[in-house]
Amino acid sequence: MTQEQEIEYLKEQIEYISRNYVTGLYGRHRFMKRLRELFGTEPFYIIMYDVDGLHEVNRVQGYSAGDSLLKQVATELEMCISPCCAFHIGGDEFYVIYLEEPTDIDVANTTYAMVKSEDYDSINAMLDTVDKRVSLKKAKLKKRRREDI
Repeated sequence: MTQEQEIEYLKEQIEYISRNYVTGLYGRHRFMKRLRELFGTEPFYIIMYDVDGLHEVNRVQGYSAGDSLLKQVATELEMCISPCCAFHIGGDEFYVIYLEEPTDIDVANTTYAMVKSEDYDSINAMLDTVDKRVSLKKAKLKKRRREDI
């Protein structure tokens, strides 16, 4: 194997391990890298999506059904993203970075929240806020469901 072939092989391996094995989307490392590249250079939006009921689907229907649900969400996120990209951070969490304010952000079977980079002085503050917003929404949904029973 030549040095060029070895370098190409290693690049392919890095690309392969950078992606989530179920959804094919980039993971946390690439997400954080992209945030560091963008933060402070231009305004952008982050939307965090949390898949509703994934743990229940895995428990009741099995992991293959849960994987199908994750793939469905990933496919929908890939279709609606422009001009940036979606990331599957792990478990039931997805993030999408938009360079322009998105208009149609609803994705079936998810709870989501959005933040704008200009409103924060650090990446961690942005991520903490969007995570808290999603958690609050999910808590309200669970409470509403219990009240409906």
